[in-house]
Amino acid sequence: MSSQLSQQQLETLMENCPLGMLFINSQGQASWMNATLRDMLGTYADDVLSQVQDGVSDPLKNLFDENPTVHLEMGEGEEDIWLLGATQSIADNGGTMQFFNDVTAIQLLIEERDQISKELQEYILVDKESGMPNHRALFQNLEPQVARSRRYLNPLSVIIMRLNNLDDYVSNSSEASAGKLFTSLRYLLNDQMRWADIIGRLDTNEVLMVLPETHDADANKLVEKLHQRLNLMEHDQADFTLDASYGIAEWRKGDDVGLLMMRAREQLGNSEETAVNA
Repeated sequence: MSSQLSQQQLETLMENCPLGMLFINSQGQASWMNATLRDMLGTYADDVLSQVQDGVSDPLKNLFDENPTVHLEMGEGEEDIWLLGATQSIADNGGTMQFFNDVTAIQLLIEERDQISKELQEYILVDKESGMPNHRALFQNLEPQVARSRRYLNPLSVIIMRLNNLDDYVSNSSEASAGKLFTSLRYLLNDQMRWADIIGRLDTNEVLMVLPETHDADANKLVEKLHQRLNLMEHDQADFTLDASYGIAEWRKGDDVGLLMMRAREQLGNSEETAVNA
């Protein structure tokens, strides 16, 4: 078909091809680009022609790579440019032709999707693996409980339970098995707690229990009971025993959420140190 087109027609087709085109000769020099690529590059276009890769600024170096992805930062008030390239070698060591698609619109959609996903995380209140309230939900519930104790001096205790050997369990289980473990743990805790108590997954290997109208003595009794039940909890590793540590703190006058949780963590650290030294 090319034999049926004149030289001028071929040049016109290449100049106006919907793809940006950059010819890099056998010496690695950018010796030609079509009008489409010049439009894509804008003010960057003049910095590319007659240059080799080491002669251009860092953002432009990717134009010379094989099958490149190019990100060009623009000035204030202008959108960055994203180009996706494909490389075609020319026979007899005649250089290479780089073909570029402007994928800026697609990249902006990806960034918008990621931003929306990030914002949605602010509204997710359930830990998907355990089905328990997550860290965000726990603190949303703990704040009013602390405020209530500050106002009426009602007793309030928190318990942090840390599964010390969860990593060992997970390394010997499928992902589904780890999920089953937390499901079983949720059922065990719900069986031992009152309807007003709040239970949730605080971190990867931690559970937080918020106990309204509860003094630390009663919280300690609950920990003793939970510790016994934990050893009997059913899971899919017959020869594996979960090892847990606990940190308990009762609300004191003047405590906010941060102080209350800090004292619970201090006791959690002390209990782990005692277990190591035992």
